[in-house]
Amino acid sequence: MRERLIQKIPRLLLSLLMAGGLTLTLLGALRLNVPLLPCFALILAETLALEAVTLTRRTALFGSLALAGLSLLWGAASGFSALSDSLRALTLHLSGIPGALPLVARPFSLLASALLALLSFLASRRSAGSLTALVLAGGALLLIWLSDRPDLVPSLLPACAAALCVLVLERHPEQPLVQIIPWALALLLLAYGLVPKEGAVIPELKERADSLRQTVMDRLFFTEPREVFSLSSEGFYPQGPSQLGGPVTPSDHQVMQVSAPRTVYLRGVILNEYDGRAWRNTLGGRRFLWDAPGMAAQRSDLFDQALPSADLSSALTEPLDLSVRMLESGASTLFVPQRLRELRAGGELVPYFTNSSEIFATRNLAPGDTWSASAPLLIAGDPGLGTLVDAAASTPDSQYEVIRETYTVLPSHLEEPVWQLATDVTEGLTSPYEKAFALQNYLSRNYRYTLDAAWQPANLDFVTNFLFNTREGYCTYFASALTVLCRMAGLPARYVEGYLAEPNASGQALVTGQNAHAWTEVYFRGFGWLTFDATPHRAGPGSGDSEALPSPTAPPDETPTPALPPEDELPTQEPPAVHTPLPPSEAEDRTAAQQDADAADAAPSEEPDPPFAPSLLFWLLLLLAGLIAAVLLRWRLTSPFHREKRASAEAQRFDLWLSEVVHRLEAMGLKQAKGETVMGFTRRLDAEGAAPVPLAQLGECASLLHYGKVQALDTDTALARTAALDLRKRQSRKARLRYALRRLLPASLHKEESRSI
Repeated sequence: MRERLIQKIPRLLLSLLMAGGLTLTLLGALRLNVPLLPCFALILAETLALEAVTLTRRTALFGSLALAGLSLLWGAASGFSALSDSLRALTLHLSGIPGALPLVARPFSLLASALLALLSFLASRRSAGSLTALVLAGGALLLIWLSDRPDLVPSLLPACAAALCVLVLERHPEQPLVQIIPWALALLLLAYGLVPKEGAVIPELKERADSLRQTVMDRLFFTEPREVFSLSSEGFYPQGPSQLGGPVTPSDHQVMQVSAPRTVYLRGVILNEYDGRAWRNTLGGRRFLWDAPGMAAQRSDLFDQALPSADLSSALTEPLDLSVRMLESGASTLFVPQRLRELRAGGELVPYFTNSSEIFATRNLAPGDTWSASAPLLIAGDPGLGTLVDAAASTPDSQYEVIRETYTVLPSHLEEPVWQLATDVTEGLTSPYEKAFALQNYLSRNYRYTLDAAWQPANLDFVTNFLFNTREGYCTYFASALTVLCRMAGLPARYVEGYLAEPNASGQALVTGQNAHAWTEVYFRGFGWLTFDATPHRAGPGSGDSEALPSPTAPPDETPTPALPPEDELPTQEPPAVHTPLPPSEAEDRTAAQQDADAADAAPSEEPDPPFAPSLLFWLLLLLAGLIAAVLLRWRLTSPFHREKRASAEAQRFDLWLSEVVHRLEAMGLKQAKGETVMGFTRRLDAEGAAPVPLAQLGECASLLHYGKVQALDTDTALARTAALDLRKRQSRKARLRYALRRLLPASLHKEESRSI
C-alpha cells in the first residue's frame, strides 16, 4: 500500500500543475478577480479524493459511492442553482453581456476549478496518453490568443509543463516522473525567460496573426455591441431619440456612392412597435452570420427569397445587381434592399443579419468600404405588380399568420376617428394590395410635405396629431401614418428607416444626408414584403427627404386602380379636432424621458440585445471538437502499436497481436465455430482459402503457447504482428469500416488478454 501511495505522488503533482495552470488561464481570460486560495484548495482536495478513490478496487467502489452522494447533497443544497446561474452567466458573457459573469464570479470560479481538476486528473493518467493533455494545453493557448492576453502565458506554464511530462512519459514509460517534472519546468522557464519582456515582433507575422484572430472572432465569436443606424444621425429626431416630429434641416454631406439600374430603397433599421411617440424594435437582437450554411432557411424566410413561388416568377421578380461604396464613416449597418438574393461584402467586412432582417458588419463602417447585392427591386406602383401580388395570395405561405400577429399590433390609446379613417379610405376594396395603395395615395394627396414641422406635444399621439391636427410633416410622419393605417386595415406593416437612392441615366447615385428617408413595408400572403412610400417627392433624380413637393402619386399601370371617394367627400377634408392623448401614467413617464433625451446627444444607439447565434455556433464547434478529440483519443488508446509499448511481457504482446488478427477476421465475416480448436480453425481457413493470408502456422504457435506452457518469444510476436498487418492491407472498405466501429464503440471494448482464437 505504501509503495502504491509513493507511486501516485508524481501523478498527483502532475494533475495539480495542470489544473492550477488551466484555472489561472481561464479566470484571467474571463477577467474575473476572485480569491485564488479557495480555488486551489478545492483543486487539491478534489485531486486527493480522486487519487484515493483509484487506490484499490475497494476504495474505487466505496469512494465512487461517497463522491456521488456528496455531489447529490451539494446539488440539493444550492449546487444545481449555482451551476444553472453560472452557465447562464457564461452564455451571456459569450453573447456580448460581460456584466453577468462577475455577479456569479465566486461560484463560477469554484465550479470551473472543479471541472478543470477532473479533466487534469484524467489527462495525467498513464492510460490516457498525451493527446488529452496536449488538447487541454493547446485549448488554453488558443484562449489566450483569441482573447489577446499574452500576459497570461506565465499562468499557463505549469499546465504546459504537465503536458510535456505526459508526452515524455508516453515515449519513455520507464523514465521516473519525479525526474521529468523538474526538467520540464526548467525548460519552460528558460524558454520564457529568453523571450524579451517587450517581445520580439515580426510585423508581417503579427499582422497576419491579428488578421486571422479578427477573422475567427468575427465569424465564430462575434458578440460586441454594435452601433445601429438611425435617422437621428441625420437630424430627424430634434426632440430626442424617443420622440418623432419637430423641424429638421438635413445636411448635404456625402454618405455613399450607389450604382443601381433603378430607384432603390436602401434599408437601415426595421422597427415593429409603435408606442404613440416613436418606433422601436422589440423582436430581439439575435444575430446570424450571413453566409453560414445552417442559416439558409432563416435567411430565406426573412428576405422572402422563396416568395413568390416559382410558377409566379416574372421579369418583375428577376434580381438586379447594385453596389455601394461608403464615402464617410458610419454605424455598422449595411444598407441593402429588402429581397436580398446575394450579398458580397468587400475587404474585411463580415456581414451578419438579425431576426428583424437588418444587415450589419462586425465593426463601424469607414470610407472606402464596399459591398454589392443582388435583389429584385420592387416598389408599390410598378406596372403589373398588383396582379402578381393578388395571384400570389392563393399560394401557401407558412409564416403569414405569425407575421400578421406580429405586425398588426397597435397601442390601445388610439381613438375611433383614426380607425374610422382607415375604414373609409379602404371601403369597397377587397384586394390587400389595393387597400395599401389607396392608403398611400390618400396620404400623399391630402397632406402637405414640409421640413419645418411643428414641435410634437409630449402628451399627444404622434400619428393622430399629424392626421387630424397639423396635417403636414416629412417622411417619418408619412411612414408612421401609413404603417398605422395599414395595420388598422388588417395589413401587416412595419416602419423602415434608411436612404433613398435615385440613380441618374448612367446608373449612379450620390447619396447625401438629404436622401435619408423613412417608408413602410407591407406584407402580402404568398408574396412577402413590399415597399410603400406615402411621402410626396419632387420629380427627378436625387429627390431625398428634403425639398419634396406635394404631388399626387399616380396609380400603377396594369394594376387595379384604388377606388377612392371624391375629394370633396373624403372624411378628413374638414377633420375634427382630435387630440388622442397618451395614457396619463405613460405621458408622465415619457415627459421625464423626453427631458432626458433633450439633454442627451441624439446619436445612434448601441444594440443591447444579446445575440445567441454566435454563442450557439461556439458551443456546437466546441462539442464537435470534443467529439473529434474523443474519437482520436480512443483510436489511439486502442491501437495495438500503442498498447504493445505498454505491455510488460512478451506473452502479453503476442496475445495483443493475436487478438488484432481475431478482430480483423471477424470484420471480414470469418468467425471460429463453436467447439472448433485453434489449429482446426486456422487450417480450415487455409484449406478453404477464406483468409487472404496463411494462418495455420500462427494457429499452431498460439496452441503451443496457450496449452504447452511454452514461453513466448519476440519471433512469435512478430509472426502475429505480420499476420495482422497483412490482413489490414487486404481488407475491403466494408470490413475496415466494421473493424473501425468495433474499436471505437463502447460495446467493443478490447479484452484480448482473456480471449482465445
